[in-house]
Amino acid sequence: MLTTTKRAQKKRSEMTFEKCVRCGSCMKICPIFDAMGEEQYSPRGKLYLLQVMDKVESDPELAKEFRRLLFQCAMCGRCTDVCSSDVDLLRIWHEQRARAIKDAPQEFAYLGALEKSLENVKNIYGLSPEDRAVYWLDELEQEIPNLRKRVFPEAKTADVVVFLGCLMSFRASQVDVLRALFKSLEILKVDYLVLGAEEFCCGHPLDLMGDEAGAKKLRTHNKRVIKQTGAKQLITCCPGCLSQLQNNYNFTGIEVLHHTQFFDRLLQSIEPYKQTEEFTYHDPCELHRICNVKTEPRSLLKKMGVQFRELELSCCGGGGLLRMTDPNLSDKIQQLRAAREKLSSTTVITACPACREQLLGNNLKTKDIIELLVTCLSEAKG
Repeated sequence: MLTTTKRAQKKRSEMTFEKCVRCGSCMKICPIFDAMGEEQYSPRGKLYLLQVMDKVESDPELAKEFRRLLFQCAMCGRCTDVCSSDVDLLRIWHEQRARAIKDAPQEFAYLGALEKSLENVKNIYGLSPEDRAVYWLDELEQEIPNLRKRVFPEAKTADVVVFLGCLMSFRASQVDVLRALFKSLEILKVDYLVLGAEEFCCGHPLDLMGDEAGAKKLRTHNKRVIKQTGAKQLITCCPGCLSQLQNNYNFTGIEVLHHTQFFDRLLQSIEPYKQTEEFTYHDPCELHRICNVKTEPRSLLKKMGVQFRELELSCCGGGGLLRMTDPNLSDKIQQLRAAREKLSSTTVITACPACREQLLGNNLKTKDIIELLVTCLSEAKG
């Protein structure tokens, strides 16, 4: 029997589902449907299954297939963006993922392992929290002598806190971006701190699973430590972290910015970039759609005089936990896009560590905007 709360939630959900008029707009832009070609993979197809949920739940195999489909989604937000009926599809996918894991935890053991890692060691890789500032610090401190002093000890304060996130902290593929970020901050004499071992995962992976309680625990710790620094600005290179820090942390007196926003605001003019290669620009989904950061990356590129070709506003395939839940589908999305937009002959500029991982994993050349910027700043410094 449904409780009053569950009955109210079911009624709200049904009202949301019924707003869908099945126009098919979401199918035209869905990267999953583009890769798979069958309607059940599209937002419209999944919504239809939700509308007939009673029939789905009475068939164990169909219910299992539907739960799988929920995680074959990059959570890129394009469907919500184009929906003429104003259906909040992203919210629906979040809610239904939480329900799916609760109803059939045995089907999501691999996600359960991720939850345990975040609960026990506060990062997605299962590594020691103490290692958050080890890999990149060992790599970079000879080049950036002040770097070790920038790692937060208790009671140290700064104007700016850099929130790295799990990818930037632990992946060797991100060291070039970190080098460029820290060098840029040093050249511009920014008073900043990095949280090091005191930084926990922002909570984004748990949010994508619908685990609000687990995400809240991580947020509570991070918020407390960030407040201890006395910082007025919090910057991050990761759009997933940005979405959490902006939308779920409820800071007062602390401005949360993507690194492109921070540097675009700080620099009115920039030494021209000496371009020797063809560039394209890829908008990270969570940056462009979820966080509405559209102008600042382009503004920075314009100030540097960088010439680039705009790519379609399409997903790289690396978001929404898709690399974990269906890596083959994740790669297929990128491969189809790379062929369609002839990416093998260009260097793809982006501003997201997850997009960077996806591009590099599919043998495409990529640079973060900050890698171009540090070149310009270093030239100007002489």
